[in-house]
Amino acid sequence: MSKRRILVCAALAAVLGMGLMTPGTGYAAVSEKNDFYQAVNEKVLAEKKIKPTESSWSWFQERNRENKEFLTKKIEALAKKQGTYREGSEEQKIADLYQCITDQKTRNATAPAYLQKLVAPLQAAKTPAELTAAVCALHDRYGIDVLMDMSVQRLPDKRRYIARFEASGPVLSRYDLEKEAQPGAWQDYQTYVANVLTAGGLAEDAAVTAAGRIFAFEQKLGPTLLTSEEMNDIMVQNRQVSQQEFIAMTPHLDGEALLKAWHLEKEQTLYLADPAYLQALDAAYTADNLDLFRQYFTFRVYHQLAPYSDIPLRDLRQHYQNHRYGIRASRTEKEQASYMLQSLMPYELGQIYLKERCTPETQAAVRQIIDEVRQVYRSRLEQNTWLTAATRAKAIEKLDGLRVFVGGPAADDKPLIEDMHAVVPEGKGGDLLTNILQNEAWAAKEEEKLVGTDFNPDKWYAFNPQDVNAAYISDNNSITIPAGILQAPFYDSHASRGTNLGGIGVVIGHEISHAFDPNGSHTDKDGNLIDWWTPADYAAFQKRASAFAPYYSRYQLAPGLYENGQLVMNEAIADCGGLSVATAIAGTDESVRRDLYKSFAAIFASKYTDQLLYQLVKLDPHPNGKARVNGALSSTEGFYKAYDIVRGDGMYVGPDQRVSLW
Repeated sequence: MSKRRILVCAALAAVLGMGLMTPGTGYAAVSEKNDFYQAVNEKVLAEKKIKPTESSWSWFQERNRENKEFLTKKIEALAKKQGTYREGSEEQKIADLYQCITDQKTRNATAPAYLQKLVAPLQAAKTPAELTAAVCALHDRYGIDVLMDMSVQRLPDKRRYIARFEASGPVLSRYDLEKEAQPGAWQDYQTYVANVLTAGGLAEDAAVTAAGRIFAFEQKLGPTLLTSEEMNDIMVQNRQVSQQEFIAMTPHLDGEALLKAWHLEKEQTLYLADPAYLQALDAAYTADNLDLFRQYFTFRVYHQLAPYSDIPLRDLRQHYQNHRYGIRASRTEKEQASYMLQSLMPYELGQIYLKERCTPETQAAVRQIIDEVRQVYRSRLEQNTWLTAATRAKAIEKLDGLRVFVGGPAADDKPLIEDMHAVVPEGKGGDLLTNILQNEAWAAKEEEKLVGTDFNPDKWYAFNPQDVNAAYISDNNSITIPAGILQAPFYDSHASRGTNLGGIGVVIGHEISHAFDPNGSHTDKDGNLIDWWTPADYAAFQKRASAFAPYYSRYQLAPGLYENGQLVMNEAIADCGGLSVATAIAGTDESVRRDLYKSFAAIFASKYTDQLLYQLVKLDPHPNGKARVNGALSSTEGFYKAYDIVRGDGMYVGPDQRVSLW
């Protein structure tokens, strides 16, 4: 629930899950010339199993889990001295919050009544206006948002923050509402909604009826939700409306009351990416549907707060999510407690990780690779033959202006909004849900205070040091390489040069490539949304970029299921760009290149449940693991030479069908 500023950010790996093809339990020799991904990874994919508590396996996930286990030990050590720390210190907050999380007896005793108190005004509302007032009070007093979500984002042409004010979306995606992800999925969801409403005090028969109405309502709104392609389109995300336009869109919701409750009544412009969904929601917000919305908002409160509430409610949500993604068992109580604390206090724990797991020598070595990658990009831009001199100069200016963040934020580079501003220990009347809501209310007000202030381009924004990922952020034209990814198989100071080029070298090149993909092409060196291309140059750029969609759409992921090339286009461009630059750095030494390509294939080894596969194909802008590796390699000239790939080999793609942008 923690408040987050919105950044236009391209990540290396999906948060939902990472890419993929599920092999059988055994393996047979596969030729590198026919299926390089499988040839490199067949042994590890046969040996690695998806844990019963997970929906996938990948090196990203495995290293993330190891990082969490490392931090779990640190948390337990701090917890042993709970009660001895200075109030307000990081140690005090970690130790006392951990006690609140693990004290299930207190959670079970206090949370149900607290939840009833929260939803009572919703249930008592006799008119849509009264219901809107109750929704606004939930936001103001507790930071609970069941109707509108607010964050801040810099203006396209200035550093000033303005508000993004979007209608809260449903639990299920547009695609899950259009078509069942698997047989029984719709009934499973309705059963979950009914069980949550029953836990909230509604009679069982009434809860079942309400759940059916809620699902039918969400299905009706489904076509107005953004597509995955739109959700990953910088121009869609930068849609703005005036205050008057917003009020005109919300006659039933009372847009003026909403703006006042979020302290936005003086703001003349708002970000609103999906006005169609907001208008559809407003059209349904009538007296005839009052009971529907009372139960809908009640469900949303319980659903949002379930992880922090009593254990039976927590388990209701958890069991539904497990079934939805093919997870066979819940994590242990110890794992759940630690992982929750790590998600609630990522900055504080990230500082611990950074100090103990990332040396200055490692950061310096990675920065050296970044310099090499930038130099190759600069050389390519200087020698580019299809851009005019004016556009080339702007592209080079953007590359030269790239900000680089490696490892983690400095000790004094704290988040704009703390995730847990204060933690009240149990000895002073605190419990988990109370602490969560007090901090959510505080964070919501801090978020509102950011509106009208200036975005600082030199802060650390993307990911925490312990995260195994990387990112390009267009808002400040930067790449971020967290400490968490600076370990094998991505980076190893003892590995060969080719191995590190195929790991962290490609990762770095991938992120820099995002500065010049279809999204990055819209922003300049300072992150301003501006057209810096001549019409002819941009037409040439679009022609090259658009070829990636059909190229990747030919990869079959499962019988009858193909990659969505249009959705994964930007990430595919970044993969090919990163691999091409790493190949150039490797030079003509074929042994270095072979190490590079094997390392590139290895870092994307992964497997997942059938249920997660469906979600990834619909929602994840990253190519599937096999498509990601084989697709990029089959368009890389150096790969053909390193492995003597010829016509007739499975990895061969005709020169006229290969894709290349930079």
